[in-house]
Amino acid sequence: MNKKIMMASTIILILIILTIIGIILFQEPKIAILGYHAFATTEAKQNELKDDNLSMDIGYFEKQLQYLQKHHYKTLTLEEVYRYLQGNEKIPRNSVLITMDDGYMSNYELAFPLLKKYQMNAVVFVIGQNVEAGYEGYMDLETIKKAQTQYPNITFASHSYGLHEQGAIDRGVEYIKEDFKKMEKVLETKYFAYPYGNYNEEAIQVLKENDYKLAFGFGPGKEHRKATKKEDNYKLPRLNISNDMPFWKFKLRLQLPF
Repeated sequence: MNKKIMMASTIILILIILTIIGIILFQEPKIAILGYHAFATTEAKQNELKDDNLSMDIGYFEKQLQYLQKHHYKTLTLEEVYRYLQGNEKIPRNSVLITMDDGYMSNYELAFPLLKKYQMNAVVFVIGQNVEAGYEGYMDLETIKKAQTQYPNITFASHSYGLHEQGAIDRGVEYIKEDFKKMEKVLETKYFAYPYGNYNEEAIQVLKENDYKLAFGFGPGKEHRKATKKEDNYKLPRLNISNDMPFWKFKLRLQLPF
């Protein structure tokens, strides 16, 4: 009797495992939209920037890119993501979108050469007023134009002109519209990342009026997940990849089906 029970239990367990595998295999591919900010040398991370988790050790970033390459991940472009969500593009199950917020100079100096080395695409969401003003530590317009020639694998998109301060996006439709007009003079794009990941219906209205294709939020909580084919184009979730994320967790986050 015990042998029969054990055999039945084993068969049930195998069926459950096969069912889970089947569900995963026949699901539409989900996109891990990876969110980064600034980068720093290993020396800087060991000293003045050791407590700044938004600045990623460039050696750690390269380790992540090596993992993506080794496991045959496809780094999508914004246009490929848009076409997939529209039902006009097929993508492999191992698909990611690499994004960087704010437009730090360290993106250009440290991250771009590695992305070119490993032949991977990425997008940088820049803050328009920082670009125009040429603030120290951020890419200016000249650097962006240079990067567009040197690194055709990098796309530049909007992180707003001047909404990158807490509460700015809640100042009403007219305020947001004016911000978008200013950004048009800095950069031609139809892709947007909400400052701090905060959005509202007024911002979405302005995005639609200006024919933006996609807009990205940023975790935490329920927004910290992969993007599905059924996503709202103006509420795309991203995974925050910070310097204090252990490598095992980075790998696990890519492998999880959600």
